[in-house]
Amino acid sequence: MTAFPSQTVIPPRFDPLFTAPRPAMLPADTAPLCCVLIDAEEDFDWHRPVRGVDYDLDCMRHLSDLQSILAAYGAVPTYLLTYPVLRDAGIVAALRGRLARGQCAVGIQLHTWVTPPFAETAEPRNSFGTNLPAELEEQKLLALMQAFFDAFGEAPKMFRAGRYGLGRNTPALLEKHGFVVDTSLAPCTSFGDEEGPDFSTDDFRAFWFGQSRRVLELPLCRSIVGWGGDPAARAYRWLAANRPPRHLLPGLLAWSRCAERITLSPEGNDVVAAGRLVASLLGRGQRVLALSLHSSSLSVGRNPYVRSRAELHEFYDRMSAILDMLASRHGMRFAAPLDLPPLLADG
Repeated sequence: MTAFPSQTVIPPRFDPLFTAPRPAMLPADTAPLCCVLIDAEEDFDWHRPVRGVDYDLDCMRHLSDLQSILAAYGAVPTYLLTYPVLRDAGIVAALRGRLARGQCAVGIQLHTWVTPPFAETAEPRNSFGTNLPAELEEQKLLALMQAFFDAFGEAPKMFRAGRYGLGRNTPALLEKHGFVVDTSLAPCTSFGDEEGPDFSTDDFRAFWFGQSRRVLELPLCRSIVGWGGDPAARAYRWLAANRPPRHLLPGLLAWSRCAERITLSPEGNDVVAAGRLVASLLGRGQRVLALSLHSSSLSVGRNPYVRSRAELHEFYDRMSAILDMLASRHGMRFAAPLDLPPLLADG
């Protein structure tokens, strides 16, 4: 297990969307933990996520290879299920079998454009829950919760806003309806060019929120790392948001490894970059991480990450290598998100 020196890091701010936020910390004498989160969703056109566009569920019938790789490392994935997936009897039956054998955990993911009621205009901006009226967002959440209850006989406890469309009303809705874990925050990311939320000033860390009860926020594991430290990270964020051409100067920072944005995922990231991210986060004292991917990566041609059979094999190779890096090099254990709350204290 690699030891990391302490680093002087300016603490990331808490996003004002969350009420009463406070750090969620894993005790120092406990091995660091990693969760595996899978956006288990319909195949859809990523460029046009609007109501009425065709989709299918083929990718959700290709879980076996993924499950075998994860099982080799003792990792139990959590599938964040959308409304069409929950309404497919065959897929639900297969998931219930895996659930009964302890091979997976399940939660929900709100894709607004495929979840009733459909009172919003069919346009891409409304694929972000933050752009919906509060009442409509809650109605869609309740419909998704009911579909989950119909499938599994219990209320969902884990949530993700599709496209990370977390809005000003979402945290209070999750607290109101009894959720235990949320995974809707996408640090160091702005969806402003699509009229979505801006999380560019957030950084990765797990934290509690909630006024009347605690809810755990486990963000997308994404951060800006590099030899330039916090000043370079701030420059990267500013340049990405304000300088045309938009990606030129941040690209130069990333190329030099002065400041690069990396996500803990086998999608669009190489293993060496994932290792730099993990080493940086552990060095900052972040000891609860999350590995993320989409179910559409399990089929060829369903998303930009896997466009051929060769790329599918490369995807699985990266997945295995990242899991091995986490377990062997960093001594991490794997845990389901719903197992985390009893293990974490207020920081």
